[in-house]
Order: sequence, then C-alpha cells, then structure tokens
Amino acid sequence: MLLPLAPILIAGTALSADPAAPVAGDADAFKLSLTLEAWFPRLEGNFVDGPADIDVSAADLDDSAPSFAGELGLTRDRLSVALRGFSMATEGRGPAESAFTLGGLAVNAGDALDNSFSWWSAGAQVAYDFYRPLAEQPTRWSEPRAGWTPAANNTDLSVFALVSADVQGMQRALANLTSGLSTDANETFAGVNAGLGFRLAFDTKEWFPVVRRVDLGASAAGGAILPMAGGDFGFGMRVEADISFWFCPKGAAYFGYRYVGGSYDGEEVALDGSLQGLRGGIRIEF
Repeated sequence: MLLPLAPILIAGTALSADPAAPVAGDADAFKLSLTLEAWFPRLEGNFVDGPADIDVSAADLDDSAPSFAGELGLTRDRLSVALRGFSMATEGRGPAESAFTLGGLAVNAGDALDNSFSWWSAGAQVAYDFYRPLAEQPTRWSEPRAGWTPAANNTDLSVFALVSADVQGMQRALANLTSGLSTDANETFAGVNAGLGFRLAFDTKEWFPVVRRVDLGASAAGGAILPMAGGDFGFGMRVEADISFWFCPKGAAYFGYRYVGGSYDGEEVALDGSLQGLRGGIRIEF
C-alpha cells in the first residue's frame, strides 16, 4: 500500500512559543523552532456506509499505530506561525469477529481479512497571545504597569487565540482473503478551525538543576470539514496538551496527548471518528 507522506512540520505555536525567554524579553526578535515527535494514536469511531455504521474494530483497524508528527514554527513577540503535519498507518489481519459490508465488500464472521488504513495531514496555524496577566503589559492595548517586577520563578501565563487550516487524506484498503475480493477507497478533506489555548511556564533551575524551565500548555479548536471530491460538510476538532522540560536554553523534551477527529463525510470514505493518543518528542529553537 502506498502511504502518502505528509510534510514534516510543526513547533512555534503558542504552546511552544519561547518558554525559555523571560517575561519581558526581546519582543522584536524572530525565533525559529523545530519539533520532531513520535505519536501513538488509535483509530476510533465508525465507518459510515449508507445507513450502516461499522465500528473500525470490526475491520481490525483499531490498534495503536506508532506515527510521526512534526512542526516548524516562527515566533515574534506574541505572534506565532507554524507549519505542521502527521502521517499514520494501521493494519488489521485475522478472522472477522462479526459480519459486515463496507465499500461493497461483504464479510462474514470468521472470514480471513487483510485490511489497512492510513491518515495524513498537513497544514498551518497562526496563534496570538492576547492576554498575559503576569507580564508588564498584559495586553497589546494596555498601558505598562508602573513598578512592575517579574513574577516569582519568572512565571509567565499566556492565553492565546488561534486559527488553522489543514488538508487531510485518508486511504482504506479492505481484502477478504476467504472470498478473494477486495476494495480500495481514497478521500481528501480540507478543514478550517478556530480556538483558544493557554501556556504556563516557570523556571525550575534553582530547585531542580537538571531542568531549567517547565512549560505547560493546551489548546482546543473546532471548525468545518469539507471533502475535496464531493460529499457533505462536517465538523472537526483538534485538542492538544503537553508538558515540556527545557534541559538547555534552546532544547526541550516533552510529552502530551493529541485528539484529531470529527465527521468526515466523503463520497468514498465516510468516517465519524478520530485519532487520539499519547505523544512525545524534542523541541529545538534556533
């Protein structure tokens, strides 16, 4: 099976926007960042085939699949722009636990299956920190605070708004080895999301020398999904959370969780489902 290779992208979103810098840092400096990530998502939900909903587990496509994700970002002051993407693939082999029909392929309980499913995504996100309650200037439109001093442990809290656009592709291949029949389906979707998030960062070097700084962040965004080859509009969501440990001024290790899903209603592939699972990686600033 040919798996589309998603561009490797991401970092520099507001979740990773210069957590090693002081609260009142150099606002005019551009900062480039790169994130390389291992993601372990599990496909969940139902394939939709006419009036029938077929759980992805019926096709044995619900196992956790080690996948790659990445991000390339550029940050200046409160504004972050990021390119991002991921690519995953999962396979299912063995006897069918129950009978179903999907994509015109009939499967009886006990039939030998050889199935696969892949999902890739490539897109961009723009985020803006509109509120920093601990900073000298909480918003871009507020006056600097008289007599301001940095918070304890150089703590910085940011609340940000984001907008994103992504292209996502899905490929499903089903083979009934018992009957000798098979079916393939491909679909590409475009999605536009808007949402909110936060980031909390604080120094730890004084009481935990191995880690210089810790950065906690989360974001949630939702919006429209449009099949690019015909179909109906759907609603999608993307939720992410992570914690980063900065071992040096320009490098961090992190782990977290990601959910990407919604209602994907294409002509060949229709899925009410998601990818979700743990993730971890490294983040480097240049």
